[in-house]
Amino acid sequence: MGKRHKNSRLWAVALGLLALAALCVSAAAQENTAKYWIAKGDDLFFNKSNPLEALESYEKAIQINPDNMTAWNGKSMVLDTLSVQTYSKILNLSETKLAKNPQDIEALQTSAMALASLGNREESNQFLKKAIDVYDQEIKDNPKNATAWFLKAGLISILNGSEEAISAYDKVIELNGSKMIDALITKGNILLNLGRYNESIDTIDKAIQLDPENPSVWYEKATYYNVLGKYNESLDAYEMITKLEPEKASAWLFKGNVLKALGRQTDADAAYAKAKELGHQE
Repeated sequence: MGKRHKNSRLWAVALGLLALAALCVSAAAQENTAKYWIAKGDDLFFNKSNPLEALESYEKAIQINPDNMTAWNGKSMVLDTLSVQTYSKILNLSETKLAKNPQDIEALQTSAMALASLGNREESNQFLKKAIDVYDQEIKDNPKNATAWFLKAGLISILNGSEEAISAYDKVIELNGSKMIDALITKGNILLNLGRYNESIDTIDKAIQLDPENPSVWYEKATYYNVLGKYNESLDAYEMITKLEPEKASAWLFKGNVLKALGRQTDADAAYAKAKELGHQE
C-alpha cells in the first residue's frame, strides 16, 4: 500500500506538471495571436490608461498580422491620444515662456504648430502673425538679416500662401547670404507647384551653378523633371545625387523608381538592392 500510495503521489505530481506545461503552452500560443495582443492593448488603453504599453501591444499584433485592421485602428487611436497629450504639453510650455517674453519666437512658432495640429487654425494664425511681427522688427533693426527674411518667408507661405512668400525669398537671394541656396531651392519648389515651370527650372539651375555639390539642389531638379514626366532628365539628376551621397539609401530608392518608370527593370532592381543594402526597409 505504501508503495502504491507513493506511486500515486508521483503520478499526481507528474500530471500536475503536465497540466502546468499545457497551460504555459496554451498561454504562449495565445501570445502568438493578434487577437491576444489587441485585447491586451484595449485593456491597457481603456481600462488602465497606459497608452505607451497599449501601443506596444498593438504593434505586436501588427507584427503577427500586418493586415489586421483592428490592430491598426488601435494603433491610430493611441497615436492620436499621444499627439493630443504632446501638443497640450507643448502649449503649456509655450504659454509659460510667452508669459516671461511675449516675443519668444520659438514659443510663438511652436504654439502655432501645435494649435494647427489640434485643428485650431484661427488661433494658430494669430500666433503666426505675432511671429511675423517679431521677424519684421528684426528686419527693421537690420534690413540685411537674411535669416530673418528667410524665416519670415516660410511663415508667410503658411499663413497667406506660397506666392506671397516669393518676394521675401527674392530678398534673401538679393542679400546673397548663407540662406541664399535654401531660398533658391524653396522658391524653385514654389514656382513648380504654381505651374510656373520655366521660372522654376531657371531658379533651380541658378542654385546648381552656385553650389553644384549640394545634393538638395539636385533633388529639386529631379523632382522638377519627375513632375513633367521627363524621366531621362530626372535620372541624370539622380546619377549626380548617388555620386554625391553614395551611402544614402533613399537616393538609390528614388533612382530605382525612375529607372522603373523608364522600363529599365534590371537596372531598377540593382538600385533597389543597393537601397536595401544601405538599410532601406520596404
